Amino acid sequence: DIDINAILKRAHDIFSQQLKVRGIEVIWDLADELPAVTADPGRIEQVFINLLVNARDAIEEKVEKTGTSIDNDRITIETLAKGRHVVIKISDTGIGMEDHIREKIFEPFFTTKEVGKGTGIGLSISYGIIKESKGHIDVSSDPKSFGTTFTIRFPFAKGAGKK
Repeated sequence: DIDINAILKRAHDIFSQQLKVRGIEVIWDLADELPAVTADPGRIEQVFINLLVNARDAIEEKVEKTGTSIDNDRITIETLAKGRHVVIKISDTGIGMEDHIREKIFEPFFTTKEVGKGTGIGLSISYGIIKESKGHIDVSSDPKSFGTTFTIRFPFAKGAGKK
């Protein structure tokens, strides 16, 4: 049984310097005393790092394509308990995705990145890790207003969340 907030913080700590040097702000909105979930902490950390890498890349792509100032570039990390699930939302202010891309992002080897910049397996592997842990992942995006949000749900660990 793991504490999702602790895993998120550890993933961020590993990656925070890369965000800082690019001027990308991280906004935290973590629920206190979140129930535990059952998952492999190392693999869940891998999922979170992958989502942070993708968020960084989406923000950089927006800056490259639009010239939009980096001053408003941020990643928001939110956790909450809803029903019998822990919900994690990782949102960015990046380039966003069209529907035809969003529908394919969890397929192995699908990538929108140029050759040498991405393998197309990060989100596919993340999807598999989340499913192994009885979780679910969704993505919403609006390329017109920029930004993407990944929402992950894990059921509470057995006995967690009961008073």
